[in-house]
Amino acid sequence: MSAKTHVNRSFILFALALGLRQTSDFISNSNPTFGWVSTLALFVIALIPFIFLTTGKSSFGRHGFVTPKGARRLLVMSLFLAVLYVLIIIFVAGGSSGFEALPAASLSWNLFFAGGSILLASIAAETIFRGYVQTELTNAYDFFTALIAVSAMFTLYTLPITLYFTSDSTTILGQLLPVFAESVFLCFLFAETKTLFCPIAFSATVTLLQTFTPLQAASSQYSTLLPVITYAILIPVMQSFTSQVKEQNARLDETPVEDSDQ
Repeated sequence: MSAKTHVNRSFILFALALGLRQTSDFISNSNPTFGWVSTLALFVIALIPFIFLTTGKSSFGRHGFVTPKGARRLLVMSLFLAVLYVLIIIFVAGGSSGFEALPAASLSWNLFFAGGSILLASIAAETIFRGYVQTELTNAYDFFTALIAVSAMFTLYTLPITLYFTSDSTTILGQLLPVFAESVFLCFLFAETKTLFCPIAFSATVTLLQTFTPLQAASSQYSTLLPVITYAILIPVMQSFTSQVKEQNARLDETPVEDSDQ
């Protein structure tokens, strides 16, 4: 299958995921009794990239379903950066604008269902945008072209389409920039680690913490810029850590293995 065909399939995959996501969210938001539609759509969206990989005879490992050397350290790094991001967003923003105390979530089936939905949403999004689309666009063009294209697609996929018709330009920009910056960070994270487990872990952890943490920063004029600045800071931090992991792996590969006496 040619590179052009893979690129075309990437845009088809994006169109299918975007259509399902926007349609299901519109139905669910219009009538709360149809909330299950969004969950069902997430299952379908999560399955579509695997169908594309199978029918396109692509290697799952090539698209991020691989456990690299130093996987445990890379996973811990992803979780640490996710916690660090949420702490910065809460306490740096809250230090200037104040805090809001939200009701603490109680243990229930709804809580576990919400947590499972967040994890499924992260798996679906990262498999599509990082695992499939970023891989194919990087191979066909270059990393930075893929970075911009994937982040634009991810932003359109994440935000409800009604936002563009019901909000002013300032509000729209305030929603677009943090999501675009998140995608840029996740693209760098996937490019550095070569595995989907890290962006999935980061994305799911951030969303879970932001959803269930009872302490939140009050909205302020910094609500838009702070996430963008934070992601810009986290990128070199992440690159520094992954470089150390790669150097350690290289040293281990160069270490000669002595044969034991029989």
